[in-house]
Amino acid sequence: MRYRLELALAAAVLCATPLPARASFAVSSIGVGPHGYDFLIGTWSCKNTAPSALEGPSEVNATISRAANGALSFHSVGAAFEAMGYIVYVAKTKTWWNPSMLATGAYGTESSQGTGRTTMWSGPFTDPTTGKTMQVRDTYTFPSATTYTDLYQAKVGGTWKTEGNTTCTKALKLR
Repeated sequence: MRYRLELALAAAVLCATPLPARASFAVSSIGVGPHGYDFLIGTWSCKNTAPSALEGPSEVNATISRAANGALSFHSVGAAFEAMGYIVYVAKTKTWWNPSMLATGAYGTESSQGTGRTTMWSGPFTDPTTGKTMQVRDTYTFPSATTYTDLYQAKVGGTWKTEGNTTCTKALKLR
């Protein structure tokens, strides 16, 4: 009887605890293997302290969900801004790829082999209205499973210029 009571109390505590507090999250597992970014699945509210045409307005909402073949898809929307793309893992090279595009037709593909709390993604980005391609990079920092920052930079005239500095917070879902 005592054990059943302890199990019932433990179950009650677990049910009362919000899911992210219960979820296992190891910073060292970020970016590792085909499920290295699964913790991103959900809805995010993002604040950008350096708004730009490339990175978006000061407030953006993003939804990340499971796509075909284990990839993740994302869709970001803000005032006069929309972006979508994928986060795809290639096991053979242990590389993450992020093909994406803006509603303006601009597109890019960044990649990273980084893992852990801070990862850098980089690659080309093309603006079809100007025909110009530039190098861009995102530096992601993950202090927890429910918060991350993204410092977005573009190489302009040989110098890295900040085009966005965004902090995103995951919407909590209670059962």
